[in-house]
Amino acid sequence: MNRTLAAVVALLLSCATVTGWTQGQRPPVKWNRPDGPAISGVVHGSYKSKSMATEVGYNVSLPAGYQENTARYPVIYFLHGAGGDENSDAGGFSELVRKMVEEKKIPPSICVFPNGGMGAYQDRPATIVMGETMLIGELLPLIDQAYRTKPEPKYRAITGFSMGGGGAIRLSLKHPELFSTAASWAGAVLFRNLVDPPELKPIYLQDTRGRVRLLLIVGDQDITFNGTKLLTERLDRAKYPYRYKVLQGVTHNLGQYYEQTGDELLRFLTASF
Repeated sequence: MNRTLAAVVALLLSCATVTGWTQGQRPPVKWNRPDGPAISGVVHGSYKSKSMATEVGYNVSLPAGYQENTARYPVIYFLHGAGGDENSDAGGFSELVRKMVEEKKIPPSICVFPNGGMGAYQDRPATIVMGETMLIGELLPLIDQAYRTKPEPKYRAITGFSMGGGGAIRLSLKHPELFSTAASWAGAVLFRNLVDPPELKPIYLQDTRGRVRLLLIVGDQDITFNGTKLLTERLDRAKYPYRYKVLQGVTHNLGQYYEQTGDELLRFLTASF
C-alpha cells in the first residue's frame, strides 16, 4: 500500500462511517455539491435532472493521459451510502484505482461518482426522488456522450457501499443490458424498511440468471449482514451464480472494507475489461 492510499484508508478507519440510517436521522439532501474538497484527478460536473427538476452533481475520475490520446475506456460507477453525496467516495476510490492501474493490476478506467441522495437509488415519485431514472436514464447517457467511454455492457461495472452497494446490485440485476458486473461492500439490498423490488424476486432472478457477475462482501458484525444473507438465499433458490465473502469482525466501516478487500473488489469489477 503506498503512502497516499494508506493515508486515505487511515482517514476512513478513523471514521465509523455511520450514516443517517444507523443513527435514525436523515440529513437534508443537497443534490449538487460543487463546494466539495478538491480531489486530484477528479472533475466535478452537474446536470439539470428532468425527472427531479433540479441540478444534480457528480464527479468523474479520468485515467492518466486521457487528454493526450483518443482511446476509449471502460467505466466504473461507484454509488455512495446514505447521507453521502458525489464527493464522499471520489477521493479514496479513485486513488485506489490509480494505484492499481500504475501497478498494472487493472486496466485504465473512467470512474463516475453520482449524487444519489437518500432514495436508495430507487424511483419514488411520491417524494419526487427519482434515483434510478437520474442514474440510468440521465447520467449514464450523459457520461457516454461527454467522455470517450466503451459503451458496451462488457465495459461497464457498478459498485458501492451500504445504500450504494445495495443500489449497485439491484440496478445491475434490473438492467443487465447496461452492466456486466456488480459488486457491493455491505450492500443494503434487503434492509430494514427498504422496498422489496421485483428484480430481487426469485422468479425474476431465474429469468435473468447469470447475465451479471455479482460479488457480495459484508462484515459479520455489519448492520447489513442479515440482509445480505437473505439476498444470498434468494440467489441460491434461483440458482443465480455469485461470489460471497464474509469478513470476520468487520463493522459498518468503509475503511475496513478498503483495507481488506479493495484490491479484490477492483480485480473482480475489471475482469471483463
